[in-house]
Amino acid sequence: MKRAVLLTICSVSTLLVGSLTAPAQVPAELETFQAAAGARSSVFRGKQAARYTFPANGHPYWAQPAFETGDMIFEGNLYQHVVANIDAAEQRLLVRMTGSPVAIALAPAQVSSFTLGERRFVGIGPGESLPEGFYEVFGQGPEQVYKHVQKRLESSVNDVNGSTIGYYDEDYRPDVTRYFYYIATYYFRDAAGQFTPFKGRGALIRRFPDRKRQIRQGLRAAFAGRPDFDTYCKMVLQIAAQ
Repeated sequence: MKRAVLLTICSVSTLLVGSLTAPAQVPAELETFQAAAGARSSVFRGKQAARYTFPANGHPYWAQPAFETGDMIFEGNLYQHVVANIDAAEQRLLVRMTGSPVAIALAPAQVSSFTLGERRFVGIGPGESLPEGFYEVFGQGPEQVYKHVQKRLESSVNDVNGSTIGYYDEDYRPDVTRYFYYIATYYFRDAAGQFTPFKGRGALIRRFPDRKRQIRQGLRAAFAGRPDFDTYCKMVLQIAAQ
């Protein structure tokens, strides 16, 4: 039986990339952080997370800079009420402890599954069926969709605000050339556990050749307009599982 460990940790203010001016952490701060964690958890004995101290448009996190509360399976043990976020540039799960701005970075192979709010994720280590990294899981039935987000630091003098960085930033800085390029990849997991990458709405529906009519009818009933792609994927899986 997995050992449940309750970690009482809370979110602290997250510094946005592009406005971060604080000096880099010194080793003594990490030592103090780990000493405070003591023997309560091996989670906090890991490596310190990367610090992004340079100006850049966008941010390195999966969805937003703010940390969220969830549960995770770390090296076979259940940890509840963990405050965490995903560094999509480094493909690391970042966790924090009460009262400290220091974040510890966990590799995908160490974290088999976790939640951030209502969202479910899995960690895929080296040599597995998908490229190493973290994946959001859509669907509760035998077929599922795995979403992978990668952020890549690039440079351009053009305006890249919007889909290129993954969202529209009202504080976008046109004088800053570096930015975090947003790349989302989707994989369909069939009932046998096989993964197939896909792009587009039609490509997902084609994965259900015997249920296409049912799915299209359900989509027309569910949406008056055009939903975002993630919502569309979730609804397709929900209808297909009925």
